[in-house]
Amino acid sequence: MNHELADRIGTVASERWLIGAQLLALMALGCGLLFLTDTTGGTVFLFSTLAPLLTIAACGIVLGVAISRFRRHHSLFHLETFAPGQIIFREGDVGDCAYFIQSGEVEVVRTLAGNEAVVAKLVAGQYFGEMALITNQPRSATIRTISLTKLALLGKRNFLTMLSAVPSARDDILRTFQERAMKDAAQ
Repeated sequence: MNHELADRIGTVASERWLIGAQLLALMALGCGLLFLTDTTGGTVFLFSTLAPLLTIAACGIVLGVAISRFRRHHSLFHLETFAPGQIIFREGDVGDCAYFIQSGEVEVVRTLAGNEAVVAKLVAGQYFGEMALITNQPRSATIRTISLTKLALLGKRNFLTMLSAVPSARDDILRTFQERAMKDAAQ
C-alpha cells in the first residue's frame, strides 16, 4: 500500500467519523427543538440529559479526528507490514520514499540481460530506496519481501530534510549510496 492510498483510506475513515459527529449534533439539536415546541417532563429530561451527552460525544469525535489528522500529517515515519513475496516497488517506478527495515527480510532484484537476478538481501536495521530520492531517477531495482516484513517509510521531503539536518545520517546514507552506485557500475 503506498502513501497516497493509506492517506485516502485515513481520510475516508475521518470523514465517516465526522459525519457521525454531525448526526449526533443534529440529534442534540432535535432534542432542543422538541423541548421548545413541546415542553413536558419527558422533553425536559431529554434536553437536560441526552442532548449534553450527544454534544459531548460529537465534540469527542471531532477532537479525536483532529488529533489523528495532526499525527498523520506530522509523523516522520509511516509503518507498514508486507506479506512474504510481496513487491514493495518495481524497477523503473518513481521514488517517493525511503524504506527502513524494522523486521523481516527483503531481496533486491534487478533485470540483467532480460533475466531477473537477486543481487542483494537486506535485513532489519538496513534501508533501501534512498538512491531514487537522492538522484531523482526511477527505482533502480525491484524490492520483494522474503518473510513477513515491517517497514518504516520516510517520505522524500522528510528524507531530504533529515539528510540536511542530521550530519551522521547523511554521512551513513551517502556512504551506502556510493557503495551501491559502485556495485551497480561493476555489474
